[in-house]
Amino acid sequence: MKKKEAQPIRDIIKQFLHEEHLDQGLIENRVVNSWEAVIGKTVARATTHVSINNGILYVKINSSVMRNELMMIRSKIADALNNHVGHHIVMDVVIQ
Repeated sequence: MKKKEAQPIRDIIKQFLHEEHLDQGLIENRVVNSWEAVIGKTVARATTHVSINNGILYVKINSSVMRNELMMIRSKIADALNNHVGHHIVMDVVIQ
């Protein structure tokens, strides 16, 4: 019996997650968890809910002034989150 070349466990797990279509959900979870790191503590304190569905990030803000400011930089927020997680996952940001 011939042995296969050894592979790092990280590569095996990545391959498994990709084959089972689980990697998308993990990346989306990383985006939601990185909200405070990307946007800052002040905005994060005003944020009541962050979720992502089909590439659209939904954010609820309890400050109308902050909500309006964030609406104007939605594309920059999406780019910053995508850069932070290393994948182009956020297509649009909806501020509520």
